[in-house]
Order: sequence, then structure tokens, then C-alpha cells
Amino acid sequence: MFTSINHKVKVPIRILIIICCSVLLNVKGFSQKHEGTIIRVIDGDTYIFLTKTGSITVRMLGIDAPERDQPFSKESAEFLSKYLNRGATTKVNGTDKEDRSVGTLFVNGRDINLLSVKGGYSWHYKRYSADEDYAEAEESARENKLMIWSLPNPIPPWTWRQRKTSYIEKN
Repeated sequence: MFTSINHKVKVPIRILIIICCSVLLNVKGFSQKHEGTIIRVIDGDTYIFLTKTGSITVRMLGIDAPERDQPFSKESAEFLSKYLNRGATTKVNGTDKEDRSVGTLFVNGRDINLLSVKGGYSWHYKRYSADEDYAEAEESARENKLMIWSLPNPIPPWTWRQRKTSYIEKN
């Protein structure tokens, strides 16, 4: 049993550097930019991004697109598909509960997440984003009745998922 308080442990500098880097990479708010291209669109807010070092699955930060069985799901995925195989940057801000990277897609310096909201292809996901530009983009799309906002009572994906889960649990 180790009981000495004054006992010194020598740790090689390489191990200290690795530990410090690991801590920094896991700090909330830390972001990492990846250069590459979208190679596959999974749905209107999730894609696979290929970089020089491999591929990552990215859930788009600050937005929530219609689920596959919701109106405008296809159109939302088609909007994102316009950026397939084009030079892009993904700024990753962390991971979600499904261990996907969460980030923002930029093509030619333009925030594609924001453009999705602005075009009415997705909701501003206020639960995870307080970005005023996204809030204003959603309000503008709503006022102009673009895509999802052309419906009389559009149901946000988070409510849709919750209702679907409740229905499945009851049956």
C-alpha cells in the first residue's frame, strides 16, 4: 500500500504532453477544423465528411431537419446534397450522445447550417444553440412561408421523435 505523501513520481514529459493534449481536446467549446468533402448525405442534418485522415459522421450544429417520415425530409436532404463532393470545411465543436461529431459546414466561407435554416429546410435547434443569426433566419423563413413553414402547423423534429417514441412504447 502506498502511503508516502512526499514520495515523488517521475513522469516523462511525453506522457504529460499527451495528457494535456487529451484534456484540451475534450474541453467544451474547443473546436477543430477539418478540410475535405461531403461524401454522403444521411439526412438533412447529418453527413459523412471525408478528410485526408479518414471520414467522420457529422451532425449539423444548431439545426434540426425533418425526420425521414416527415414532410420536407426529402427536400432537406436534397438541399444538403448540393454540397456533395465539393471542397468544404467542417468546424467540429464536440460529439453528441450517438458519438457523432457535431459541427458547422462551410463551403466557400458560407455557413451551410445557417443557409438550411434560412431556406426553410430545417429548424433552428434552440435547445442546443442560442445563435441570433439562426433565430433571425428561422423567423425570416417562417414569415416567407418557405418549405417547412409552408405547412399550416409544422411539427418540429424533436416533437415528432417524441410522439413516435411514445406511440411505439404504447403499442
